[in-house]
Amino acid sequence: MSGRLSSVVLFGLVVIATSMGCSVKEDRSGCPCVLMLDFSRVDTDRYDSAFLGLLSADGFLHRYVLDNGMYGEPYRVEVPKNGIWVNVCSVESGYDDLSGMLVPDWAGLHIPDGEECPPVNMFSAYVDTAAETVTVPVVLYKNYCVLSVEMVADVPADFIIAIEGNVCGYGKDGAPVPGNFRVVPGLDEKGCCSVRIPRQVDSSLRLVISDGDGVLREFSVGEYIIESGYDWGTDSLEDVDIKIDYAKADVTLVINDWEATFDINVEI
Repeated sequence: MSGRLSSVVLFGLVVIATSMGCSVKEDRSGCPCVLMLDFSRVDTDRYDSAFLGLLSADGFLHRYVLDNGMYGEPYRVEVPKNGIWVNVCSVESGYDDLSGMLVPDWAGLHIPDGEECPPVNMFSAYVDTAAETVTVPVVLYKNYCVLSVEMVADVPADFIIAIEGNVCGYGKDGAPVPGNFRVVPGLDEKGCCSVRIPRQVDSSLRLVISDGDGVLREFSVGEYIIESGYDWGTDSLEDVDIKIDYAKADVTLVINDWEATFDINVEI
């Protein structure tokens, strides 16, 4: 009888040991995703800080400002598993605070009427977060173009030069947002000025010369820029130099080492 009992006990111990060795897979479908943002490629000398905005379709919102001392370690945050918009904005060292131009949820940037585009460098991406951990490398791209204008021939002192366009900022996906853009830069003693403009989507950019009585000439600089082969879709935008001979009525574009001259179609 004792031998039979020992066998039963031994069998029970084996069953218990076997069940302990097995594991029931935990249901983690309701757990958040750990998003790891890798800032190691961001230049600590060039960017003092970075504005981070995370936004999901279900209303999740996370905002944070990272100083350049935090770029060396991944930034870790728990996010929903139904996908997330990641937006990182930064300006080059020496520029004033960018926060006044960021939309309330930091998922985009709005340029107020009369102001030029800030020297903003951006990273925007939609990230699939249907996993326990996702790592995203952050690479900032130059999202503005410095348009430098030189008036070759003298223009009267009362002339007003304005740069006008149809893009007023960027959305949560980093794409240009339609809206009025107008900046009136002052010419220096050499007849030169420069304006930072946002990424364009068409050829609508204009340079308008006027006086107190109205518009005198309107130059379709957006068309000349596109005709030159300039690519508004590249990751980091190049700068553009424009020389306008007001007397001869022609426009010269210089992009890096490339140069071309166009006849002006005057539009009033």
